[in-house]
Amino acid sequence: MAGRYRTSREKNRSRFYIFLSIIFVLVMFKWGIPFFVNIIAGKGEMKQNQDKDVIPPQSPVLSALPEATNSSSLLVEGYTEAGASLDLLINDSVSTASEAGGDGSFSMVGTLASGSNRVYLRATDLAGNTSTSEVKMVTLDNKEIGLSIVSPRDGSEFFGKNNRVIDISGEVNKPDSQVIINSSFVVVGKDGNFTHRFQLADGDNEIKIVASDKAGNMAEKIIKILYTP
Repeated sequence: MAGRYRTSREKNRSRFYIFLSIIFVLVMFKWGIPFFVNIIAGKGEMKQNQDKDVIPPQSPVLSALPEATNSSSLLVEGYTEAGASLDLLINDSVSTASEAGGDGSFSMVGTLASGSNRVYLRATDLAGNTSTSEVKMVTLDNKEIGLSIVSPRDGSEFFGKNNRVIDISGEVNKPDSQVIINSSFVVVGKDGNFTHRFQLADGDNEIKIVASDKAGNMAEKIIKILYTP
């Protein structure tokens, strides 16, 4: 009898262990395995985040730009990170877009507005990181220079030794203009007036007066004077 009891108890214990094993397997499949998968995936995601490029591209370096110009088209050149996407911004609006070459160089043409313009470049790399260049100020000035010669009048004649040296006087409508008379620089007053002493040669004298501004606008007058000693 004792042997049968012992055998029955061992069978019951075995069934209990098998039952626990089945429960354990079911729990692992339902909660355990997904838990470990999430842990592994989380570590992979952390590693991916750690490997993500968060370094902005090299700030674009612009070649020298004119302080002023009379053309609305502005050529902008320089270099940045190779292959970066580029936006040329004028007065904080995108004027044109391009891409840096394999050596990082770029050449872009933007359109200026009349007056003062804020010009700069924005570079964006493949990871979406951005950097901007230094802001440059460029003035678009296409207003013509008004140049008038007050004296002497074209075709005037001068006689005698005392009249060999004459004063050429005139006026420009842009006081910041530069005036050159036959290769000699002339001082222009704040009111735009100028006077230059000029020595006549015997016979016919052709006098060229040229006015120009920083934007490249120019005006020219030529007067002819006859001098007889």
